[in-house]
Amino acid sequence: MAHGIGREVVGAAAGVQHPPAAEDTETKVPDVENLSQANSVPTLERTTTRDSFNQQIGVTKIETLYMVFGRGWKLVLLWASIALIAYVWSLAAITTSIYGAFATSYFGKHTIVGTIAVLTNLSAAITLPLLAKLCDVFSRPASLSLATVIFTIGYLLVAVAQNVQTVVAGETLYSAGRTGIYQIMHILISDMTPLQWRGLVLGAYSLGFLLNGFLAGFIASGIALSMGTGDGWRWGFGMFCIIIPVCVCPSIAIMFWGHARAKALGALSLASSTYARRRVLEGENAAPKRTAWEMTVYVFHQVDAIGLALFGFSFALLLSPPTLEKVVKNGYKNPALIAMYAVGGALFIAFCIWEWKFARYPICPRRLLNRTFVACLFVDTLHFFSNYITDAYYNSWVYIVKPPWSDRNYAFFSNTYSTSMVVFAVITGVALRFTHKYRYIQLFGIVVRCIGEGLNFMTASPSHQGDGNFVAAKIIIGAGAGIVVCTTAVGAPASVPHADLAIAMSILHMVAQLGGSVAGAISATVWNTNVPRNLKKYLPDIDQATRDKIFGNIRLARRTKPHDMVVRAYSEAIRPLLIIAICTSVLAFFISLFGKEIYLDKSHNDVERHKIIAIRKNTETTDAVIEQQVKEAEERAAAQLQEKGR
Repeated sequence: MAHGIGREVVGAAAGVQHPPAAEDTETKVPDVENLSQANSVPTLERTTTRDSFNQQIGVTKIETLYMVFGRGWKLVLLWASIALIAYVWSLAAITTSIYGAFATSYFGKHTIVGTIAVLTNLSAAITLPLLAKLCDVFSRPASLSLATVIFTIGYLLVAVAQNVQTVVAGETLYSAGRTGIYQIMHILISDMTPLQWRGLVLGAYSLGFLLNGFLAGFIASGIALSMGTGDGWRWGFGMFCIIIPVCVCPSIAIMFWGHARAKALGALSLASSTYARRRVLEGENAAPKRTAWEMTVYVFHQVDAIGLALFGFSFALLLSPPTLEKVVKNGYKNPALIAMYAVGGALFIAFCIWEWKFARYPICPRRLLNRTFVACLFVDTLHFFSNYITDAYYNSWVYIVKPPWSDRNYAFFSNTYSTSMVVFAVITGVALRFTHKYRYIQLFGIVVRCIGEGLNFMTASPSHQGDGNFVAAKIIIGAGAGIVVCTTAVGAPASVPHADLAIAMSILHMVAQLGGSVAGAISATVWNTNVPRNLKKYLPDIDQATRDKIFGNIRLARRTKPHDMVVRAYSEAIRPLLIIAICTSVLAFFISLFGKEIYLDKSHNDVERHKIIAIRKNTETTDAVIEQQVKEAEERAAAQLQEKGR
């Protein structure tokens, strides 16, 4: 299940207006940005020219997109395509989260759910900074295209899987692609929404979860779970191999069209920060295009490929052994697990040294580490940790302890959390719009979540496992989560300039995914240790081979007698995980106190208050107007450069 659904937002297409700003103090480089502003060139940047020259072409392209989208059908089409992605993304996230447990149980390997949780979170964590860098180096739609391909291949692998290894590989891929799409859409929408509306738009973008929360029950029970062969889940994954690409393509096409039009009109050469424009305005020849090899090397360094590889392999080796301890011979005494820890530790040390001393473009630039961003980073990470410490096995546990529930009712319950999260994300967005504050609302959300986690802990006792307790706990946890993710999604990007938006959001999501991986490894260790031990304790009359089958198949566990003993075995196994979820939620409250309050107004971010987001009039986006602005700005820039003897 996607726990950051509140982060994805949709809103009105925006242009950028620049009120008068203080005069730049740097004079070594001509301030052509002010020249552009004087001629009403609608770029987003109002930094010094030296700073803007370092801006990546992908940021420039999204800024020039504002120039070609005014009010009218193009604006409607752009946001309609984004809304379509939001809807199908939520449908895929909800339904496939239900199918996953049945896919592993089909092969008698439900015990590896924890391993899958670790690998999927790691794959997403590695992919996020890569896709963010590609957003900047190339463009938002180019990165979105790659994420869609990865997403589709992953679903296809699971749908045709003939063994559990293929299921694991497919889930690892589609998790990376699905999370990548989520991040790119979040970046794109953050590009185009002002601070005061961002929270509300964020909640509105996730409204598809409300409708799909109900539809998923019918889809799951009618298509995937009701087939007598037990492999109906294949259809559940397979249908998205077609649905996702078809629904994402319109948005990609519209953005590429906008970039092409901007380039044809000369807007790309005028947008601040392009490499060619800098060379021309400084009186030099236009920079020659890079060869294929030069571009490969350039991208290799930009995405910090070596750092990402070291990061991924080190954490995969460090976090996988706890999830494999019960399925390998001799457990932790197995030489393979010992080697994984040793090599993983060495690679992690190498990763730290590489990022500190050798990386040209580190995964996390130090300039991002302001106190607000760091506070949001830790709050978001603990939010993910609290979810994933129980999430891998929670729905399986409820499925076992509630045999009276039909598959449809079980699916409805599985979506209680996400439905509550969406409702309260929208409510939070309204609160942010009218209070213009985020910090105290975030603190309130964490308190609400702590209360929900406390109630959830009570359900680990068989005497408190009434339907109402289960539902109430998930509603309250979802309410707190909706408030937390909405406020974090507003606060974190608000604390950095636009040029750093993509990488900042990738770090936010990457560390959160890493927290989920650590939580998954811990939960797998606890679950795989406690459940077999408890089954032996409470089902002593059943032979070991049968107990192993019960442990490996949730359908079998659900119908095993005496069922009250099965319930006790599984409930005692999950209790420590529920305690950890409470503790991490409380810790998030204290960390949130260190964040800085940000006034939410029409600005794009708190660092560059002079960047105002506004919808552009159609008369400002015609070809003639743009071409005239291009001509006048270039003439004035050339004249000033000539006066300075450049």
